[in-house]
Amino acid sequence: MSSSFGVFLMIMNYFHDLAVAVLMVSVVTTWILGRYFDRAALPTDLPRHLFGRLLRVSWIALACVILGGALRAAYFMDFEWNHAVGNGQVTALVVKHIILVSLTVLGVISHIKYYKKYGREKS
Repeated sequence: MSSSFGVFLMIMNYFHDLAVAVLMVSVVTTWILGRYFDRAALPTDLPRHLFGRLLRVSWIALACVILGGALRAAYFMDFEWNHAVGNGQVTALVVKHIILVSLTVLGVISHIKYYKKYGREKS
């Protein structure tokens, strides 16, 4: 593997992690706002506007997570495996992914719930 490709992979790994963080913030924000709007009577289109934007951010972040994760997985054995095995990080990586996949699934469910409730124009 060339050193410039290694640098590219490292940068993509950082962007993958950043996309995970953006996705988490979007999911948590959706949940917080959804709970707030459930209790508040807002006559404006603010909820629709906010949930539409958050949904767009979440889908873009999720796409970056998946694409970056696929690239990361494709080169994991060459780029990260030896370091991970040598330091006992494999278990941590498995636990991290179980937690993050669970949070992502719960986030998608939350997005669907609140987008259906607040994100669309009322007919």
